[in-house]
Amino acid sequence: MKLPYCFEDMTLSQFMKLHELERDNTIDSIDKQVAKLSILSSQSIEYIEALDIKEIKKYLAKVSYTSNPPKNLRIPKRFRANTLILKPTMSLQEMKVNQLVDFYSLLKAANGNYIASANVLLATMFKPLSIFKKSVYSPENHAKISKLLLDAKVGDCLGLLFFYLDFWKKCEPVIIHYLTQSQEVITETVTEIQNDKAFLDFLSNGGGNTTLTNVVKTKG
Repeated sequence: MKLPYCFEDMTLSQFMKLHELERDNTIDSIDKQVAKLSILSSQSIEYIEALDIKEIKKYLAKVSYTSNPPKNLRIPKRFRANTLILKPTMSLQEMKVNQLVDFYSLLKAANGNYIASANVLLATMFKPLSIFKKSVYSPENHAKISKLLLDAKVGDCLGLLFFYLDFWKKCEPVIIHYLTQSQEVITETVTEIQNDKAFLDFLSNGGGNTTLTNVVKTKG
């Protein structure tokens, strides 16, 4: 039976499932050990329970590392997740406003259980590597990357989540102030537009519509 040899070797999905298993107080310790082997081997509970007790003990000894949470996980410059090569956002200077807003929104929605939301949080911090143009975060890619990350190795991706959680704790007041200011500017701009009757009349009469402008020019 094949098992990950360390935390870094397991998939993010396996790590998330193990985390939820440890938090579940309705399962006794023996059943948890069986469930752990089922998660890490991708075999059914029934398959594990049918194994000889000596084999179960042998396999449990191989995954004894799960008793100690991972520390100091590396953050690779890039890694392949199925069809995409993903690159981490490693500084506030690289981060776009929509990226920061999405991360903050998902962080609040996680309500403290960050590991259960690891893939969706990480999907805001990774961007597809582009050879011909600058790699940028796009909300349209979020769902796809979030799904791909479930099969990524913990050693390739989870370190970035711990990095940003630590970063967020240190910089939260400054970041929230920045986001609030940005939202205020957007609100003020929308309000100004809504109150500008001349500009709204201009738009309602076709102003700014290039198709209409081209038609008028053609007719002239």
